[in-house]
Amino acid sequence: MSLEKLRSARRIAGVKQVERAVLNGAAETVFIASDADERVTHTLLAACAEKGVAVDRTATKDELGERARLDVGAAAVAILR
Repeated sequence: MSLEKLRSARRIAGVKQVERAVLNGAAETVFIASDADERVTHTLLAACAEKGVAVDRTATKDELGERARLDVGAAAVAILR
C-alpha cells in the first residue's frame, strides 16, 4: 500500500491507538516507522501478525507524520477499513 493513500484515507496515528484498531479489526493496513524503537512497537507487530494485518515499515517517523498530515512525527499510522 502506498504512503500517498495516507493523505486521503480514514486513518489513526499512535502506537496504542493503532494497536487497538488492529485488535478490534478496524485496521486495513499499518505503517510502522523504520526508525521507531522496537520496545515501543513489538506488541503492535505481534498484534498485526496475529490478526493478519499488512505492515509497511519503509517510512520514517517524520515521513509518516507528514503523509498523515500531522504536525509531528508518528511511530505508527493505520488506514481504517
